[in-house]
Amino acid sequence: MPQLQCLSLARHPGNLPDAFLLAFDANESEVARFNLHGIACPSSVARSVPKRRAEYLAGRRAAMAALADAGADLVDLAIGPSRAPVWPAGFIGSITHAAGIAAAVALRDGALRGVGIDLERIATAGALDAIARSVVDAAERSVLDELARRFGEPMALTVAFSAKESFYKATAATVGRVFDFSALKLVNLNEEMIVAETPEPLAAALPKGMRFELGYSLLDETTVITSCAWKR
Repeated sequence: MPQLQCLSLARHPGNLPDAFLLAFDANESEVARFNLHGIACPSSVARSVPKRRAEYLAGRRAAMAALADAGADLVDLAIGPSRAPVWPAGFIGSITHAAGIAAAVALRDGALRGVGIDLERIATAGALDAIARSVVDAAERSVLDELARRFGEPMALTVAFSAKESFYKATAATVGRVFDFSALKLVNLNEEMIVAETPEPLAAALPKGMRFELGYSLLDETTVITSCAWKR
């Protein structure tokens, strides 16, 4: 049975704790496996395809490990109306999935208002076209130039997509509505982080021109993890 692993986010901005990472088999999704780990299988998940059930179980296992490491005394993590996890009072966290892998991070509520992490496998050709059209504009493509030279354009565009996903996860509960990729603009990038800003106000706590430092790192030549630590 695959074991949970710790993934250091020490180089990411925000003083984040380790994430917990778990590889999983998309075919191993029987409800009995949920019972084995003491995790409830919501009816909406039970009705879904095996891949979704396997992702949910792996994500919850990673989240429970992250919460325990943060000091939470919890046996399961509920699912909310929007399908987002309901983190226990006093804690914040984020769960992410990619093909065959899940990860989660959790920490006590305090210096951060929100946190988001996102795992992505390198985008395929069709997805790259969509990212280039709808996720980044020409100025953002220029910001990504150095990363593209180092790791190739597919990885650079995947990092951009993932970073904006992390931002969404960190801020969605505060914004309270769906917003698109144009809500965050990449303005600078170095070897350890991406600097981005909000071109328009998203909420009272997210005014126009607010800057964020987003972390990114490559797990391997095909996988990236990004993070957004929204400071108070």
